Amino acid sequence: MTDALIIDGPSEDLDVFECPNCKETIDTSADVCRFCGAKVNHEAAQKAAHLLARVDQACSDASVLRYTAVTAFCLSAGVVIGLLRNPRFIQHVGFQNVLIGFCVLVLIASSPFPVWSLLWWSKNANLPSDDEDFQNARGMVRAAGSIATASLVTFGSLLWLVLILKSNHG
Repeated sequence: MTDALIIDGPSEDLDVFECPNCKETIDTSADVCRFCGAKVNHEAAQKAAHLLARVDQACSDASVLRYTAVTAFCLSAGVVIGLLRNPRFIQHVGFQNVLIGFCVLVLIASSPFPVWSLLWWSKNANLPSDDEDFQNARGMVRAAGSIATASLVTFGSLLWLVLILKSNHG
């Protein structure tokens, strides 16, 4: 994702990492793990802390993308519900015009997500992490990008079809 979408930016406070022995989170300045007593390799600890910070940021970015996608979906669903509750508006404006407006709304609301998803993947695809939250984040980003792309194709095609029909019937 772009830096503009990162709420706090990457953490510069890389002072914790996961103990390779017991998997508990410990301080990089420790000489031994306070949970299992394993000796801490400070160079490896700094690398692990940096990776943990990148994974945490990737998960945060994926959550922002997911909540933004849900908001865009709710906006579109709210418009449909509003239109269904007011059929006179559809009669007054015309079904084709309402459909054109709705297609444009969906296209505008969906358009950033494939790009944001690709940016997220280009930044985070090669992070070597088996973290469950990170794996879930990958799935969220994949779903958001796929659904938005399908929406763009579907509603773009529908808009194109309605505009052609409208131009042929004057």
